[in-house]
Amino acid sequence: MADQRDSFFVGYLKMPTALKRFYVLVSLIILALAALTSFAIANAQKSAGTGVWQTAAPVTVSGLLSVSPYPVLHVETEAGIESHLMVMTGKFGADAFASAHHNTQVSVTGFAIQRGGWNMLEIASETDITPAEQSSSTQEGSALSTVAARTLGPATLTGEIIDSKCFLGVMKPGAGPVHRACAEVCLLGGIPPMLVVEDSSTGDKFGYIVMQPDGSSASQLLAKRAATQATLSGELIQQGDLLYLQLDDTQLAANSQ
Repeated sequence: MADQRDSFFVGYLKMPTALKRFYVLVSLIILALAALTSFAIANAQKSAGTGVWQTAAPVTVSGLLSVSPYPVLHVETEAGIESHLMVMTGKFGADAFASAHHNTQVSVTGFAIQRGGWNMLEIASETDITPAEQSSSTQEGSALSTVAARTLGPATLTGEIIDSKCFLGVMKPGAGPVHRACAEVCLLGGIPPMLVVEDSSTGDKFGYIVMQPDGSSASQLLAKRAATQATLSGELIQQGDLLYLQLDDTQLAANSQ
């Protein structure tokens, strides 16, 4: 009969070599499976986006400020017009402070929010907007006197209604059901609403700032539909490097219900 003593374990004695090897092997297998499972779960998670909220230091940007339907600072660069949406600290649009500077050259100091080709500036008070000639520290100069809006034709788009501030980088994720309550409050506060349309073949996202048929803000109109999928129809309009969807009257009635 084979000697079984080597595989017999008594708690107060040294563990047998064979049993020790067995437990080492089992432990390594468990650790490897845990690592692979963790990697698979992490890899399966939906990306929270590439947005950046640069709170380390404010930037100063100069350009032409327009306020309808939402405050936007248009900056003339070598590559063309770069448009920066403007919002306030917290869950508020910047209309109250920007309206006094409509269609004028100003310098705006705030925190940059960026995602892909989208740009946004978060300001804290009315003193963050000054006439351009009073600022000695500007990021880019601009001689714009107006930024024409170009009509691109009717369109029907399907995507998620989001608040642009969180989506562009302030929150991660800044979209989806988990963000619904926050997005609704942001839209009620005047943050520009955006319809984000995803290309199913490439995963690329395209954002369309939504406004009402009369060209006014659609923030409060769409607040209750924040973080939900929607099909919206209207006129596509380009101003600077931003695309707007101006809802038609049918859509206005549907979203008012």
